[in-house]
Amino acid sequence: MNQNIFLPDYHNSILGIPNSLLAHFGAKPHHATLPVLDERLRRGYKNVVLIVLDGMGMDALKAHAPDGFFMRNCVAGLSSVYPCTTTSAITTFHTGLAPIEHGWLGWSLYFDEIDKCVDSFSGRESGTDRPAAKHNIIEEAIGYKDIYQQIEDANPAVECCRVSPFDKYNATTGKTICKHLKALCKKKGQRYIYVYHFQPDMDMHDTGCYSESVNEKINSLEKQIERLAGRLKDTLLIVTADHGLTDITAFLIEDYPDLEECLSVRPTREPRSLSFFVKPEYKSVFPARWNKHFGDSYQLMTGEEAFASGLFGTGTPHPRARDFLGDFVALATGDNMLWYRNEKGEAHKFKACHAGLLEKEMVVPLILIET
Repeated sequence: MNQNIFLPDYHNSILGIPNSLLAHFGAKPHHATLPVLDERLRRGYKNVVLIVLDGMGMDALKAHAPDGFFMRNCVAGLSSVYPCTTTSAITTFHTGLAPIEHGWLGWSLYFDEIDKCVDSFSGRESGTDRPAAKHNIIEEAIGYKDIYQQIEDANPAVECCRVSPFDKYNATTGKTICKHLKALCKKKGQRYIYVYHFQPDMDMHDTGCYSESVNEKINSLEKQIERLAGRLKDTLLIVTADHGLTDITAFLIEDYPDLEECLSVRPTREPRSLSFFVKPEYKSVFPARWNKHFGDSYQLMTGEEAFASGLFGTGTPHPRARDFLGDFVALATGDNMLWYRNEKGEAHKFKACHAGLLEKEMVVPLILIET
């Protein structure tokens, strides 16, 4: 097994960030808070801003900006949640819950009531551009009350705002993010602002973890946020990431017919945190077949073992969590990913990926900037 395995540490993880925010604004936290963040929040800033830069793990930050503004203000390395992927981690930021509780256990989830795998953020049938159902099956099955509503219910004087490509304050560039933040932080009153940007994750997937493009993205975002910090007053900026990435070699399930014939549906959840739904007649032989091909790069366990392992956090499990894990779970401990071709015959051309158990994927920075 790879010696760089890093298991999630829920006592020192991104799970603490939303819970510190809930406690600070007078709402009830669901888990332990982060003491280092609590201490800064007690200073009573008018604006508290959480900026999540997708994929900017500690490894990437050290590689591309080791002496920059972010590292000078980095107070800790934090564990991501597991799987360390945007779907699970962002939902933790939005809820204050561990993945086992909120149920968003990966990008593609199998819903037995419609016998389809569904991309959880888009609602599309996995591997297609089609809606999986006429109704919003994601909202019905794994919808949640977000922390913005929890904060406003507990403290109506606090305005909660969201800046991202998907929210009211729409932003797809660092420049637009900073423009929104500058305007929002100037407004009267107390507010919590959540910010999400899809870089450097997008470029890391396409070009690898250590490309010039990724270097440019991280350093550009760092400079923009440093300039912004110099123009803000009475504001705490919390900069972190949902996960890191690692360079990978990609494999396709179609190239392993002895594995594919065992499955009742395509592999689900994530290419580096896989769930398999296995036909009854193949359950006894699947582990040996899997380990023959991928035993040196994945750890295989039963769905029940994975559910009970604590990898997905603690708390009351979501009613769908166990079902989503399937019959077997494979956790990446090496540099491989496994997925499948979409209905057009196309495969991901990722050069880097996440959701495995390597330290590069699991550890993210906690950066605190006071203005």
